[in-house]
Amino acid sequence: MFENLEIFDKRILVLYILDIAKKSLTVDQIVSFCCEFDDITYFDICDYIQNLKINNYIEECSEDNITLYRLTNQGILILQELLELIPGVNLYKLKKILSKNIINVNTEYSIGSNVIPVKSDEYKISCYIKDGNDELVNLTIYAGNKDNVRKISKNWVENSENIYVELLKMMTKE
Repeated sequence: MFENLEIFDKRILVLYILDIAKKSLTVDQIVSFCCEFDDITYFDICDYIQNLKINNYIEECSEDNITLYRLTNQGILILQELLELIPGVNLYKLKKILSKNIINVNTEYSIGSNVIPVKSDEYKISCYIKDGNDELVNLTIYAGNKDNVRKISKNWVENSENIYVELLKMMTKE
């Protein structure tokens, strides 16, 4: 689908994907970005990741026993240098394809909250974790004032996975 991809080393794709995603990604998420590239397989992506890791352009991290990858400072610097070498037309095509696929990756897992006005200056807040179309948790609580809403929202985004695990432990306790 993407002709003339050979003009640059395909490993730049992994660096670029990690850069535009703005978060650590699993191998499967990286592969889902590349679904429109006919000549790149799952095994190619794994090989690119291993090579980039060896050269300290990306690093492996683990969250809840899930292996994720993220750019290192060295990876960011080399990506900036390499992007300057890609002709504008090819970079535009690359951005277009990957931007379309970022929507699919970002919708796989999301954490957020919604504010629900109750009365003037009284609020509830609905905090959720979604995995694709499945809602793992949706907790709606009375927050009181706007200040509490801000605090709850901030803490939820920063600690939602830990809160979810603790809730699950407490609710399944016998």
